Amino acid sequence: PKIGQPKAIMEVLEVCNITPSTSPPTHFSLPLTFSDLVQFLSPPTERILFYTLHANHLPRFDSILQTLKHSLSLTLSHFLPLAGNLVWPHHSPDPFILYNHGDSVSLTIAKTEADFHHLSSNHVRKATESHFLVPQLPTSDTIAPAMSLQITLFPKSGFSIGIITNHVVVDGKTSTMFLKSWASICSTLNCTNNNNLPTLPSELTPFFDRTAAKDPNGLQRLYVKHYGAFVRQPKILGLTPKRVISDDVVYATFELTRIDIEKLRRKVATNSTSTRHLTTFVLTYALVSTCIVQAERIEPKSKIALFFAVDMRPRMGALGGLNYFGNGVIGLGEILEAKELEEENGMAMVANKISDRIMEMEKSVKENKVVEMVEEISDRWGREMPVSKMIVAGGSPRFGVYEIDFGWGNSKKVEMASMDPNGSFSMTESRSGNGGVEVGVVLPKDVMNVFSSLFYEEVKE
Repeated sequence: PKIGQPKAIMEVLEVCNITPSTSPPTHFSLPLTFSDLVQFLSPPTERILFYTLHANHLPRFDSILQTLKHSLSLTLSHFLPLAGNLVWPHHSPDPFILYNHGDSVSLTIAKTEADFHHLSSNHVRKATESHFLVPQLPTSDTIAPAMSLQITLFPKSGFSIGIITNHVVVDGKTSTMFLKSWASICSTLNCTNNNNLPTLPSELTPFFDRTAAKDPNGLQRLYVKHYGAFVRQPKILGLTPKRVISDDVVYATFELTRIDIEKLRRKVATNSTSTRHLTTFVLTYALVSTCIVQAERIEPKSKIALFFAVDMRPRMGALGGLNYFGNGVIGLGEILEAKELEEENGMAMVANKISDRIMEMEKSVKENKVVEMVEEISDRWGREMPVSKMIVAGGSPRFGVYEIDFGWGNSKKVEMASMDPNGSFSMTESRSGNGGVEVGVVLPKDVMNVFSSLFYEEVKE
């Protein structure tokens, strides 16, 4: 079949199912925790990784493809839940993740004449132009795959890997760990001097034990209180669909160097009366959120929800460490009036408020008051709703996505294709390795023009 795209035709060459190279003869299941269950409100996450191939590699792409497939099968044997499904049997009070022997991941192999360099550049383009590089994730009322993959060849330039993951099953940290594991095994297979079966280093080996994360402190009770409609009858797993994006919406990537970030840190520090948690993430979030609100010229008294996820793996021992498989994040945020973000020192004000929220969270963790913290957040947000706009940050400059090398070099570009034009944006580390950060933004074209001016003006000062 051929699928028409703006200025591009994609030819699907093969749709195959990749099974784990080894798996137990019986099923493998994982219960869902509080952090997994709240993701029922989230659509699947989509990412695209672009890889340039040298001219001498392109003619033997079939060989490259076989290595990618073989290494994927080997990797899935370490990540069995990703070959399984989110299920909700009629006899079960809650949904859970289930891998049965023989389950597999759908892998689409395709070819396109689209402009590789155009799609993998930073400049402004239609937001939907790259979306054909990500496969579908079909679901029913009682079963939903954990993941689907697509490898697309650009015959004169390279290839892309599109991944779509069920957010109830994994967060960005876990899906990145899977991609790094796949790349590690693939690059090992590429080494002709290595005859041993590839293994995973300890920092990429997933941790599945949920014993300590079974919620002894009552977070699950809070979920039932605030999100009960999603864990009771009817037992439906249909995932939140991705928002339809109109043709006037564009995508662009903006970069902050380490020097830019230091400028922002100094600017915020001059408007702070106490020590703050001014990380790259906090500063970038504050800059982008204020530029979005100002560019959209939102009515001054409108409520703006600033929302972001904080990784609890390094903070809560109950999750078993940095390699915990699943969703290891808790949502934090702030609700402000638009006029507060539009003031002269709006960026510094947002950075300080976000910093305060993170510091309060870390204090709650140290005092073993996570349940009380989550309950307070839920109650406060419940009182403030509805809001006019929610600005959400996806990804992290700490994931290290540009380190994902399958054996033919680091990726040229990584794009989060599941961003909502109503206020979500993505963050990754800078591919140049300068300690900076890349920001992916999706906005209507006229708003993007204003956003770009505001963004660079703020950094220049």
